[in-house]
Amino acid sequence: MNTDVGKIDRILVRGVNWVGDTILTYPAVQRLKASFPRCHLAILVQDSLVDLWKTFPYVDEVIPFPAKKRWGNLSEDLRLGLALMKRKFDLAVILPRSFRSAYQISLARIPVRVGYRGEGRSFLLTHGVRRTEEALHVHRILYYQRLMEVFGIDEGLHAPKVFLRDEDRSRAEEKLKGLGILDGRLLIGMNPGATYGLAKCWSPERFGELGKRLVEKWNASILLFGKAEEKSTAQEILRQSGEGGYDLTGKTDLLQLAAILKRCQLLVTNDTGTMHVATAVGTPVVAIFGPTDPIATGPWGEGHRVVKKEVSCSPCLKRICPTDHRCMRNISVDEVEEVVDHRLRSLER
Repeated sequence: MNTDVGKIDRILVRGVNWVGDTILTYPAVQRLKASFPRCHLAILVQDSLVDLWKTFPYVDEVIPFPAKKRWGNLSEDLRLGLALMKRKFDLAVILPRSFRSAYQISLARIPVRVGYRGEGRSFLLTHGVRRTEEALHVHRILYYQRLMEVFGIDEGLHAPKVFLRDEDRSRAEEKLKGLGILDGRLLIGMNPGATYGLAKCWSPERFGELGKRLVEKWNASILLFGKAEEKSTAQEILRQSGEGGYDLTGKTDLLQLAAILKRCQLLVTNDTGTMHVATAVGTPVVAIFGPTDPIATGPWGEGHRVVKKEVSCSPCLKRICPTDHRCMRNISVDEVEEVVDHRLRSLER
């Protein structure tokens, strides 16, 4: 693509729709801003994800829109397109691969529209990038970075980072003090849920047994993270793990969650957005994988561990297991405990 950098003053990035994917797009957006440093760069995201962008120093403006569980209301998309058209963006980079994301941007009449082809949306792009088999089997950080190659950008790869403010750290401290657990004990986070289907979830009983062992062996405090609708799962885990467990499901916003994760010595988690938030604040992760592929969505960076069983049907990427969930059922508490113990011992050195 022979883009004249001098003619591009205003850039719009259509952000992705999930917490974890948002973190994984940080390096691509940072790379784009570094290559167009004098341009105004705005990010268009669902309103539930605004917090993850408002402290990110490589965007100049965050434009929210209401999330829709389905296709959405045509009139709302038209209103959004008209509002974006008035902002006179010169270039749009569409990170999601959905039809709707490309449709929203096309309504804004932005002259240069870059994104992956497919999903019946190629005609809405001026510069479509082919999604090769290779692109689908690399880490998502690299997948999003490849869209930047359209511009001939060769800026080095950056690790994703959540930028915390003093107020975020203070609110985390207040939350932990309110629980009465800032007493020098290890803080170990657990995220037993997963947004994209039950198939990604290790059983609550095993999380509970693991929590009980960590409290007894390491005198740890176990912090349970997740959405408000996952509270019943958290309560089931707490009943089994006993004293030393604390339910934070639905009780933090995204930046407060990030700041509390920063205080944790370790996070034990399914393949979730919380996993990526933890890596982006520098907290070691032990991630339990079943139907998804850690090569594509595993924790990024050094110091993290993945626990996964090699079974013939994994990765299937299904939301609900159609058989016996062997990819998760075959992962024992003993195996995860051994990995966690090894990681905690390495932190003591």
